[in-house]
Amino acid sequence: MMEREPSPFPLLSPPKLVIFDCDGVLVDSEAIGDRVIADLLSLQGVAVAAGDISARYMGLTMQAVVEDVNRRYDLSLGSDWLEEVRVATEAAFHAGLEPIPHVKELIVALEAAGIPICVGSNGSVSKMNTSLGITGLLSHFEGRLFSGQDMKRGKPFPDLFLHAAKVMGAAPEDCMVIEDSAAGLKAAMAAGMKALAYVASPAHAPADLSGGHPIGDMRQVPALLGFA
Repeated sequence: MMEREPSPFPLLSPPKLVIFDCDGVLVDSEAIGDRVIADLLSLQGVAVAAGDISARYMGLTMQAVVEDVNRRYDLSLGSDWLEEVRVATEAAFHAGLEPIPHVKELIVALEAAGIPICVGSNGSVSKMNTSLGITGLLSHFEGRLFSGQDMKRGKPFPDLFLHAAKVMGAAPEDCMVIEDSAAGLKAAMAAGMKALAYVASPAHAPADLSGGHPIGDMRQVPALLGFA
C-alpha cells in the first residue's frame, strides 16, 4: 500500500497572507441565502429544497447559479431576478445574520501576530460590505475585499485568489486560504495555495475536501498556522 503524504499542518512558519472566504467562513450566511433562493424559485414554479441549493451551488457565483437554474428548469431568469435575490437576502441578513463562532477571535489573533488578511469571495463587494457590516467584522477588512464577480472567472478557477495575493503583495505559495466549499478549495489548489476547509458540521461538509485540511472550530487555526 502506498504511504500517504504527510500533512503539511501544523506549518513550520506562519503564512504571509490569509485569505478568508466570506459566506460560511466569516459569516453564517449559507443557510439564509439558500432559503432565500429556494423561496424565490418557488415563486417561479420550481420546488427545490434549500439543502439542494447548497449541494448544487455552494461557493459558485450567482451568475453561475442563474445559468444552471435556467438550463435545468427551462427558465429565463435574468438581472431582475438577481436583484430580487439581493434585496431579499439583505433583508434576511438584517433579521438574523451572525458571525461564524470564534472567527473574530481568530481575526484579532492574526492581526496581533502581524499576519495580513483579506477576503476572497464569489459574492459581490456590496454583499460583503453588508454581511460583514451587520456582523461587526467589516473594519478588519476594509479596502481588502476581493470579489469573483470582478474577475472573468470566479471560483473554482484560481483567478480571484491570485489577484488578491498580487494586490496584497504575497506569493501564492505563502498564502493560506480558509474555505468551506469544494469550488473554493479547487481554486486555492489551482492557485498553488495551502487551504483549510472549515466544516461546521458533517451535514454541511463539501462533497470534495481535496486540497484542504479540515477544521471544525476556528480556534484550531492559530496552532495549525504556526503562531499560537
